[in-house]
Amino acid sequence: MTVISLAVLCGCDRTFDIAKQVGDSTIWMTFIPSNEYDSTYFYVQATTPLFGKAEPVTTAGESVEVRVNGQTLTLKKSRSRSIPDRMQCYVTGHVFQPGDVVETSASVAGIGTVEASCEVPEPFPSYTWNARVVKRPNKRSMTQVDIEYDDPGDGGYYGAIIRQYVETDEQYQSRDPETGEMIWGEVQHSAGTAYLTPCAMADTDGLSAGSEDPVIAIPRYYNFLSNKSRERIVQIWSDASSPSQKDSRRRMTLTSYNLADSGRMDYTDGEYHGWVERSIKYSLVLYRFSESYYNYLKARYNSDHNDFSSLGMAPASFVYTNVSGGAGVCGAYVVSETDWIELDD
Repeated sequence: MTVISLAVLCGCDRTFDIAKQVGDSTIWMTFIPSNEYDSTYFYVQATTPLFGKAEPVTTAGESVEVRVNGQTLTLKKSRSRSIPDRMQCYVTGHVFQPGDVVETSASVAGIGTVEASCEVPEPFPSYTWNARVVKRPNKRSMTQVDIEYDDPGDGGYYGAIIRQYVETDEQYQSRDPETGEMIWGEVQHSAGTAYLTPCAMADTDGLSAGSEDPVIAIPRYYNFLSNKSRERIVQIWSDASSPSQKDSRRRMTLTSYNLADSGRMDYTDGEYHGWVERSIKYSLVLYRFSESYYNYLKARYNSDHNDFSSLGMAPASFVYTNVSGGAGVCGAYVVSETDWIELDD
């Protein structure tokens, strides 16, 4: 055991201060304003320290406040998302706009008061994008997207995800049980939209220039208990780490696995008698993050993707916080979407 402890200490750039987890409770809160939803949730909880407490610390009697550009918002307590005496949830129907300055605070009797703030960022800068389908023998095809955008010069924090819209017409023959004759059924039409899962930029000629390579994150839903089926995996990157640029433009290449391929498939000579015709369109959902929220998402990624985490040895601590006197995050983002485009396979 001693050998493992020494290896951990020698392999880290900074020490892990376990004292913050011992003895006293900490107020944890999170608030992620954006323009994506008409409801934004505020969570507050008094954490139970690692040692010194046998029972969970309650958050009963808490008080919370959110101010936008100096004006106090009306918050309504959400009974469905609150956990009695443990985690309290409030909701506001305010729709946040770029440039909004958000200030939050929470108080719990016997523990103290914490504060945090952020500014809702400007939308994704002016950009152009192109996409192509990459066919791979005996493998799922991929969609590769190049985004070239104006550099505002402020070291922005960005994200993107590819959407795929599929329309399918299909018709099959079946044998009449009485006559034995092959008859055609009705033409069936279906359509649906899905977010494509990001993948590493393998088997492509893509190149990211002037930015760090993108990593995956789950904005908003990564901050509290949620229905995992609603989670949206987004590729995020930062321009802050690299000052290099060309003609005030930056470029980022993203790749995702396709759920389906377009084209016509004919089974009239196969085991199944019929045909399927499928058309596909693509769009991009673009994000711009505040620095605090990007740092939180990147820290969560680093915590889950390292040699120690694969061994179950990642430290049980808050990976990032901008909450003064406590823990959690107050961060914001703005989201926009491109028009749908069709691609040649």
